[in-house]
Amino acid sequence: MIKKIKQRGSVLALVLVAGTFFLVVFTGLLGYVGGQRHVSVKKTQREQAFNIAEAGIEMYRWHVASQLNGRTAAQIADYWLGVPLGVPSYDREYRDPQGKAVGQFSLEVTPPQEGSTIIEVQSTGWHYDNPEVKRKIKARLRKPAWSEYVVVANDIMRFGQGTEIWGPIHSNNGIRFDGIAHNVISSSKQEYWDPDTGSMKDGVWTAMPDPSQVFLAGTDFPVAVTDFTGMIGNLAEMKAQAQIYLDPYSGLNKYGYHLILKDDGTMDVYKVTSRGSSSHHINSESFYKNYPLPDSGVIFVEDDATIEGEISDKKITIACADLETGSDYSNIYIEKDITYAGYDGSEMLGLIAQGDITVGLYSEDDLRIDGALVAQNGRIGRDYYNFWTSWQYYKRDTITIFGALATNQRYGFAWVCGGTVYCSGYEYRNIEFDPELMYNTPPYFPTQNEYQLDLWEEEK
Repeated sequence: MIKKIKQRGSVLALVLVAGTFFLVVFTGLLGYVGGQRHVSVKKTQREQAFNIAEAGIEMYRWHVASQLNGRTAAQIADYWLGVPLGVPSYDREYRDPQGKAVGQFSLEVTPPQEGSTIIEVQSTGWHYDNPEVKRKIKARLRKPAWSEYVVVANDIMRFGQGTEIWGPIHSNNGIRFDGIAHNVISSSKQEYWDPDTGSMKDGVWTAMPDPSQVFLAGTDFPVAVTDFTGMIGNLAEMKAQAQIYLDPYSGLNKYGYHLILKDDGTMDVYKVTSRGSSSHHINSESFYKNYPLPDSGVIFVEDDATIEGEISDKKITIACADLETGSDYSNIYIEKDITYAGYDGSEMLGLIAQGDITVGLYSEDDLRIDGALVAQNGRIGRDYYNFWTSWQYYKRDTITIFGALATNQRYGFAWVCGGTVYCSGYEYRNIEFDPELMYNTPPYFPTQNEYQLDLWEEEK
């Protein structure tokens, strides 16, 4: 009897031990399942918060497109002076597809600085089930500038030997490139008729024996046409916004003005009384006035202008156009250096000619031009001069451009004779892209019409 009781006690003990074991295991399993469910719910809530934050960015992109796309620079400036959405913040409830309010996003918008089109927007999103879990997304919107290309053209282009270019190049027509290109060269043509060779050529090609030594970053063609008409800028708006305006001078004789930019923050202006018809050189002039330059602004010349000098801590656009009579396009002439005092982004110069931007016969042997240049209806370049024109000046050594070029017609600072022999202009041409032009442009400078998403990242 006592033995049976002991056996029953042992069995009961085993049952209790087993039950306790299974209870511990089951409790642990429940805890694990509960923990995993908690992790899954939290992960879901984080994804929901992220989706809500992303919806905030998309909503603001739609708002910018509806309010700012296609507007002039002055209209956009007026918008930011008003009560812009998201400045300093804007909160909005987020609803699911069934219309139920499930969360909220908060926008914080940083307006563009003067001379820039960059809009920074931060969107913070959260779900009502767990408002403590928040996700933040930062985006950057901007109007791409034509000056994102170091050279953009609307015509057939030829870059000869002795040309070295840093920065992307694009033409809506064909490109022959025989120099050294450090960035991608693109064309909107698959093939084109090359007038120099009298034959069909690829959209981008070289006559050099080893293309890999020419196109260091490759070529890309055909690509979409760049809307050149949308990049030439609104000259009438520039005239209306100009801090300095020089009216038409000399009646029917378009001798124009001589502008000397000075590192003391001023500009000397001369009236040109005689100019060479082919050399474009100033033969005589008279002093007109000294102007203080605005820190950031437009100089509008209703005539031709010869420009030279240096700017310091200024962001200036100089536009030359005949908008009063419309009888002739106004041009810009350059013979001497146009430079920045420093190269930290504090100086920026835009030169816009309704007609041509021309380097004259008596240009410096080592010429430097800092700035973004636009020839709206004409071309950027140097005329052909031969030995009999001037044996001292018909050939020049080196031209360096730091900035960007946009030319409606075929550009060129050098000429070849007999197909390949350099015979006039600058033997060496260096064109270097100014990276500041990616995100900042000279005042009222041409940009594309639509804002684009330039940067998207989650902030931790």
